[in-house]
Amino acid sequence: MIRLTKLQVPAHVAERLASRAERYAELLAQGGEIPDSVANGYNHPDVKALLRQETADKCAYCESKVSHVDYGDIEHILSKHHRDDLRFDYANLTYACGVCNNKKRAYHNEEIPLLNPYQDEPEQHLAAYGPMVMRIPTSDRGLVTERRLDLNRGELVERRMERLEQIETLMDQLSRTTNAAIRMVLEEQIRQECEADKEYAFVVRSFVSCTREHVS
Repeated sequence: MIRLTKLQVPAHVAERLASRAERYAELLAQGGEIPDSVANGYNHPDVKALLRQETADKCAYCESKVSHVDYGDIEHILSKHHRDDLRFDYANLTYACGVCNNKKRAYHNEEIPLLNPYQDEPEQHLAAYGPMVMRIPTSDRGLVTERRLDLNRGELVERRMERLEQIETLMDQLSRTTNAAIRMVLEEQIRQECEADKEYAFVVRSFVSCTREHVS
């Protein structure tokens, strides 16, 4: 998990969400049945496209490239079952893979909330040890986030390991070459692999940082 930044919401998306929120509130006040088309009115292609853009097509939680394995879900950071007032609030929406969304479900705890990648600094609560993402011992929020989302599930660790092996090859090449031009190319490639849009940037950045002291 890495820190994310909300994009500016286009007027047509904001208007759509506001309209759906108003209609939902009207039906809720009337006490009648609320159609799924209204209750799930936040689930619109334009909203999803914007969320997908701000997460670089990655799950906001596990950083897997969603389009590689899944359709992707619009996820409520604070559960709509507990904070129905935020059901249509764009600031409370993000993009997640189906696995993380399913594992998170309706988790809600005022005292120990899951990490919010838009408000929290994940590295203050989580640490990467190779392909493993572990909670920092003093962070209860890191613990519940790691365990609730199962951030070290087998297939996820395996995919992170494959990613780190690619970076390991680059670091090895960098350590062995004395050619200035080649070093410059490799350094730039490694820098790019640490960018926020790259898959599993959290573990990659940690691996590069730990390995650099051994690269002359």
